Amino acid sequence: MNLSKNEAVILGLLVAGEREMYGLEMVKKSDGKLKLGTIYVTLSRLEDKGFLKSRKEMNDSVVPRRLYEITGSGTREIRAWTAAMSEYQNQLCGVENDARIAQGC
Repeated sequence: MNLSKNEAVILGLLVAGEREMYGLEMVKKSDGKLKLGTIYVTLSRLEDKGFLKSRKEMNDSVVPRRLYEITGSGTREIRAWTAAMSEYQNQLCGVENDARIAQGC
């Protein structure tokens, strides 16, 4: 469960979208969380980890682009990461101090 913030955003987008997406599409749907300069490095890293698979889109009318799809292990990883982050947030909110206000609890 060692995901960077960008890796988690990408996997989250692919799980939520339930379909293949290309890099620029992910940047646009991320509400500013992903940047064009880092998306493809991060996608490549996720593919190396086995969390994504990609294929080249074959379409004569447009420039070919690479489509990315989450794998079963990628789905398990993002679900585990999301559960861990939720538990962490719950623990932070359970602490009786001013940090609860800062965390939005």
